[in-house]
Amino acid sequence: MTLLAEILDERNEESTTCFLAKVTLESYIDSLPSAYQSYDVQREVVANVYLDHLVNTVLEKRHIPPIVLVVDSKDFKRRGNHLDIRTFKILDGLQRTFRLKTIRDTIHYAVSTDLDQVGEYLAWNRFKFSRYFSAELREIDSNTEVLRAVFQKLHADGEKCLLETLSANGQWFEIWTGLTPEDEVRKMLTLNAGHKPVKTRHQLELLFLNLLPLLREGEGERFHIVREKEVGSTQFSKGREVGNFHFAHIITSLLSLYNGKPVAPSTDLIQGIQSNENSIEEYGELMTPEFLKRFVSFLVQLDQAISKKYGELGIRWLGREVSLAGLFGAIGAVADKDESGRETVMSRMLVLIKKDAGILRLDEFETVRNSVELSKVNIGNINRAAVYAAVELVLESSGKAKIDWRKLFAKGSQ
Repeated sequence: MTLLAEILDERNEESTTCFLAKVTLESYIDSLPSAYQSYDVQREVVANVYLDHLVNTVLEKRHIPPIVLVVDSKDFKRRGNHLDIRTFKILDGLQRTFRLKTIRDTIHYAVSTDLDQVGEYLAWNRFKFSRYFSAELREIDSNTEVLRAVFQKLHADGEKCLLETLSANGQWFEIWTGLTPEDEVRKMLTLNAGHKPVKTRHQLELLFLNLLPLLREGEGERFHIVREKEVGSTQFSKGREVGNFHFAHIITSLLSLYNGKPVAPSTDLIQGIQSNENSIEEYGELMTPEFLKRFVSFLVQLDQAISKKYGELGIRWLGREVSLAGLFGAIGAVADKDESGRETVMSRMLVLIKKDAGILRLDEFETVRNSVELSKVNIGNINRAAVYAAVELVLESSGKAKIDWRKLFAKGSQ
């Protein structure tokens, strides 16, 4: 279903145009693309107690802040003071949209029930009400608080008035056309600056979204990328399977490889990249399709060799950002010292691990790591430094030197 928007105002900025437009809530929700939550720039739907009360705003026809949409030039036509939009992406307002759809679905569910029973439903206690309706509400991502509010409106004002809270309720939109992918990222981060902070790793992913299709060319049975909005970085390694890698981890790995030292996802890193208009181009051949294909191959083979030797322990180890940053930081540092290419050093590392993954001594690594007193140190920095030093030792000794994790962790905590 196309979205018909009434233009209230417009402004041009170089090659882009922003329309201030009005659409009814019913029309907007009916026209939502089936994959409206899958836009790469957007984060996941998050818990927000204030937005959970949006149902009252809708039922009382109060103001909802404008929602920002992005529309490609091929996906809309202007007809006088109206826009006929075939499809769109939500740049700002995903959280509100998700809840608006839930409210709309709850209203439609409510009017499909036995209307003569509504007064009786409202007289039930919360436990009985929840038990009776919970299964149906889960299917539409709703809850009993939303349904109770809808039933109260239905009981007080009738079905026609309830439905008009959607069909006769205008919502303002900013509709942008002509934005580049980089413009979309910058605008989304600006729009979210005053909201609940966007996770650092999600911001990092946004700045390197251009890499995602290149990396996904290597996806298949042996390699799969997971986004921050799908699984949080801290939880990822716990349930990781062989061949699964977190996109944010891949980015910090590549940055560590380029810099020849472990790089941590931080606000300073984000700001530094954002201040550089050509952030990806700065890293040269490490961001080309050819290199990324070989990078993925290295990751997959390394993952298989380590998991074969250590099982679950190895799977968790390579699923941690600190391990990957330390590993690739060391590979970059050795390449700089030897004045050899990074791919050459990656190949050397892979040969050593395939020959004997036991040189990593990951059993001792886990024991030492778990014995560190977290209150006294930054465990992430110590992990990165220890892995960096260990991999550097392995490469420089061609696997002959023995890793002493206790010594390396102790050195990092000084």
